[in-house]
Amino acid sequence: MFGWLKKKDHKQSAAFALYAKMVGQAREPAFYARLGVADTMEGRFDLILVHAFILFRRLKKDNDSRDLAQKIFDVMFSDLDQNMREMGIGDVGILKRIRKMSESYHGRIVAYEEGVQSGAIELAAALNRNLYADTEVSDAQLMAMVGYINDALASLDRQQTHELHSGVVDFPEVPEIAVVKTE
Repeated sequence: MFGWLKKKDHKQSAAFALYAKMVGQAREPAFYARLGVADTMEGRFDLILVHAFILFRRLKKDNDSRDLAQKIFDVMFSDLDQNMREMGIGDVGILKRIRKMSESYHGRIVAYEEGVQSGAIELAAALNRNLYADTEVSDAQLMAMVGYINDALASLDRQQTHELHSGVVDFPEVPEIAVVKTE
């Protein structure tokens, strides 16, 4: 009789699990130490957006996954709201920041999608403008991030929809990069 309630709870649980995995992956220290992402509030937010792009791009491929994608989006912005409240930001400030974050999210999703469709050079340019906006990054680090994103997209494409709907997602390892010595 109450089957719809159980189904709703399952999707919400999956959304929380996928969001937690996405944020956990974005917090991997190797992104900051090896790939040069700024270990700042902005850098961490931008890396979460990269992972949101990867996950949402996969979910858009299934008509049955659109509701789940929306739930993850809602969880993400609810979490951002809660984090700002914990930092002592007031309601008016939160509203402005959430609006700006939402605009940033949409702009980056479009830029990364265009970059993926156009090729490595365009994706690198989009990452350089957004993820690495205020950071000095080497070409090796930038191209390692491009490779990571392409590997992650391919990895998620191989994952079964029912796994994602169960809250399971597997991101690839953060790549190693060769250190070039100059003398």
